[in-house]
Amino acid sequence: YNRGDGHAVFLQNSILLFQLDENELTKHREASESGLNPYPIYAAVDKENLKEKGENFPGTWFEFTPHESGYSGLGAFVSTKYYGSQFEKGKLKKKGVKKSICYLQGEYC
Repeated sequence: YNRGDGHAVFLQNSILLFQLDENELTKHREASESGLNPYPIYAAVDKENLKEKGENFPGTWFEFTPHESGYSGLGAFVSTKYYGSQFEKGKLKKKGVKKSICYLQGEYC
């Protein structure tokens, strides 16, 4: 063991830890439909609402799956393929750009 070995291990672990998942939720849907992978349900917490209003405030917890995204406390969900899109009176006004898993996980942190 020498000093260079320690740097190599640190660099290798850093690269592995900080790899970004640029997959979209549709890819996770495809991987789980066969039954080989578990169905992914992600949750994020709006830390501002958590601090100000507490964990039981309906707008604190946000969930997203390959099929829908939204707030279970508010009962407000949209198909994940339309996440980030603009709606007016229930009609699609402008379709949003697909977001990666990395983006979705970091949006509410």
